[in-house]
Amino acid sequence: MSLYADPIHVFRRFTHLMPRHWQRRRGSLGPSHVVLSLMMMSVLGCQGYERTITEMKKELGDALGWDPHADTPSAAALCQARRKLSTKNCTDLVSQVYDLCTSARTCASVGYGGFRLLALDGTQLALPAYAAFKKHFGCPSNQGQKELSCPQASLLLLWDVGANQPVAWDVGPYRTAEKTQANLLAEVIGPGDLVLGDRNFPSRRFLTLAYHRKAHVLMRARTDQMALHAFADFFASGENDKIVEIESRNEHGRIDPAMPTIRIRLIRSRRDGSADHVYVTTLCDQDQHPAAALIELYHHRWRIETAFRELKLWHGLERFHARHVAGIAQEIAAMMIFQLLASELAAQVKMQHIAKEDHENQCKKNNNTTESAVSVDTIRFNRRIVADCTISLIKAAAANRNIKEAFDDAMQRIWRYKQKVRPGRSFTRIRKSAQRGWRNESNKKKT
Repeated sequence: MSLYADPIHVFRRFTHLMPRHWQRRRGSLGPSHVVLSLMMMSVLGCQGYERTITEMKKELGDALGWDPHADTPSAAALCQARRKLSTKNCTDLVSQVYDLCTSARTCASVGYGGFRLLALDGTQLALPAYAAFKKHFGCPSNQGQKELSCPQASLLLLWDVGANQPVAWDVGPYRTAEKTQANLLAEVIGPGDLVLGDRNFPSRRFLTLAYHRKAHVLMRARTDQMALHAFADFFASGENDKIVEIESRNEHGRIDPAMPTIRIRLIRSRRDGSADHVYVTTLCDQDQHPAAALIELYHHRWRIETAFRELKLWHGLERFHARHVAGIAQEIAAMMIFQLLASELAAQVKMQHIAKEDHENQCKKNNNTTESAVSVDTIRFNRRIVADCTISLIKAAAANRNIKEAFDDAMQRIWRYKQKVRPGRSFTRIRKSAQRGWRNESNKKKT
């Protein structure tokens, strides 16, 4: 059955994606219950174990077989059950939900040449100061090279900017280089993908991996510390658009003369009053892919920055409840599942309210492989309202209630508060903290 015929297909099937052996349990908290609890606890951002269990008993107690007035399951039981849930189980579940959420990718909000537009970026996550996290993830150092007592993790995310949903991610120690994590996520990309990256990611190794996987790259290059001589020569030459060849690197990171060379294209964007920007891409056809269109397309990479903001401020990405290393991946996986369901709900709203002919024309325009211009939807939804409606649908599906009624209410609410995108609007990025981090109170008093 297609998603057009059954728009709530995803939410009906979501609660049945758990493997059968997950359902067999001794106590009242099985792996499926733990995953659902993590979503209720992490997505809302500020709930603890006790409050999460209490609300789930009240709203989902009958469907889960819990007595709302009994003491079990308790917060301690949830803490112990989390240690039995492996990271692989969580990542497998995210992959199943991703395969199920197809509407957002079928009708992407941003399109260019039929590519799947993937933004690559990373961020640092503040973790609770437990010994296990300090040992595994490490801690940053201050200016005096003294290690602090607050552990941090490095999160690298591959985000589909057209569908507005996660594709893959990697969590590693604090000192793990983003380029190293990017090489690991390169296994996910393939033909038809266009990776958008910031200045930290262009490297000979990543370009080689993308070349062998038949994917394309559009990234901004550093102009102060050029890693490749071709980049530095182009920046010094003053040219605006040039195609060069670079050597490939093998799996050991060394230049291998036996491997084919890679043709890349360097584009300069001149800016008044500031330094020029240089972009590197493997889309070398200058007629089919004009420089102005690629520069405009790169600006949509900012959607991953908006996703990081939502995850940290709204969904408590840095307010972890776990005390063991695997628990960090569990809570991140729960948020990724939620983002997939939210993107699917937003896509269903567009399909339900926009005329079918207009919807099909927009989808064809975004997926047109010969179009050399960037296509963007003219409608934008309130992301906070989409999140609230997604939570309501998850609860309705888990409780076996009338999900059709909850879905209709979500359709009306999300569409009611829609906004029209105003093209050409841009805002300068303002730093809200000191360049070297926050000053402590003693330094503030001296100044």
